[in-house]
Amino acid sequence: MRGLVALAGLLVVLPAVAAYQNGPMPGLTGGFGEPTCTMCHQGQPPGPKDGTLSLEAPREFRPGQTYQLRITLTRRNLAVGGFEISARFRARPSAGAQAGTLRPLDPRTQVVTGAKGVQYAQHTQAGSKAVPPGKLTWVIEWRAPDQAPGTVLFHVAANAANGDASPLGDLIYTFEAVSGPARSARSGSLAPAPAPLPAH
Repeated sequence: MRGLVALAGLLVVLPAVAAYQNGPMPGLTGGFGEPTCTMCHQGQPPGPKDGTLSLEAPREFRPGQTYQLRITLTRRNLAVGGFEISARFRARPSAGAQAGTLRPLDPRTQVVTGAKGVQYAQHTQAGSKAVPPGKLTWVIEWRAPDQAPGTVLFHVAANAANGDASPLGDLIYTFEAVSGPARSARSGSLAPAPAPLPAH
């Protein structure tokens, strides 16, 4: 009976896993107390040789300036994967509130809105397939907020799936990047906009 219950649970999860090829539900970045993709995908925590998740984001921003965010996921023989990212203010009274605007740049990504108006950029089905295998990269646009009340946190979670269309054996990664108002924005003077730099 226990085996039948486990099998039934697996069958329930399988349709959800297939549906997430079109993008996960909002609120799975791991930031501000959110869960991650481990809600549905199961596997051992990734080790240092299992792959990487990186995010290229601006270390500083100017109000109203647009930047490209580049998310890169690697895993040996990676065939299918996905991600979700958010941009929110770090400090009170705006802690957890949407910071700026996210926008997709191609059909491989999309932006959905979750609780409290927070935007989440994520993969689409077209953006879930690694061709060639081993690496997935997504690029989205972030427009910095028109006002610069404080530091912005980017939280991203990604699933490096093993391609068996089940929730088992997948590797879930999380990453956090910090971006603060440029000195010119804090002082009110004008200066060249800082170039986006890779996060480490």
